[in-house]
Amino acid sequence: MKKGRPFQPGNKLGRGRPPGSRNKRSLPAQELLESYSEAVMRQAIALALKGDAGMLKALLVLIHPRRKDLPSKIGPLPMGNATELSQASEKLMKRVTAGKISVSDASGIFGLMERRRQMIETEDHEKRLQAVEQRADEERAE
Repeated sequence: MKKGRPFQPGNKLGRGRPPGSRNKRSLPAQELLESYSEAVMRQAIALALKGDAGMLKALLVLIHPRRKDLPSKIGPLPMGNATELSQASEKLMKRVTAGKISVSDASGIFGLMERRRQMIETEDHEKRLQAVEQRADEERAE
């Protein structure tokens, strides 16, 4: 065998654990935890009520998880044509550099803007193609 190529071509068995299969070592631990989950949870709550800050923090995360997709308050961004998209992109960049919105939020918005640009481009190509086909039909009719 060559270095870096541990499996023979066509080998379907040596590709690691199949997707969705469980780790055999963690199954007994999972079963044990499930059998004592109520008692463990009661003890954790008791510790949190006694003032254990770490346990309180851990339980609060379970009770009230952080929201991941909070809406971004950026205001309206015009996106009707390529010029407006360019202006919207500039506004968004200014808000990012001013620290008004996070880079990750802006990245998601830029992704949406790119999809909008692609749609505008597709619509433009469709209009141009229809105009070319119409001219070709008129020339054939003459």
